[in-house]
Amino acid sequence: MAGANIDASQLNVIAAELRAAGRAAEPRVKAVLRKAATDVTAQAKMFSPVDTGFLRNSINHSQLQGSRYTGDWFIEIGPTASYGAYVEFGTSQHGPQAFMGPALDRITPGYVAAMQQIAASLL
Repeated sequence: MAGANIDASQLNVIAAELRAAGRAAEPRVKAVLRKAATDVTAQAKMFSPVDTGFLRNSINHSQLQGSRYTGDWFIEIGPTASYGAYVEFGTSQHGPQAFMGPALDRITPGYVAAMQQIAASLL
């Protein structure tokens, strides 16, 4: 019977190195997330239609939230105006006037490039 021998002696070393790399990247990843949130918020305010200014003034972002144990970090961005989604996506009587989507589209390439730069520096 044919078999295979696997030397797993270095797996613990590799796992430790990966954990250390993640911890080293964490401050930079958080900074990129915060900048992206600030930029998306600013762009969304620029793109938002203005009648009274309430919708534009309601567009903000949350503080960075997440867990260092799972590595899941997020920031919520959007309007607090109750009608924000109706403006963004439209209704049966009013067409969409997207402001969040275009803002995200404009910021995404820079965000992705910054994250790729962080990842490349870890290799």
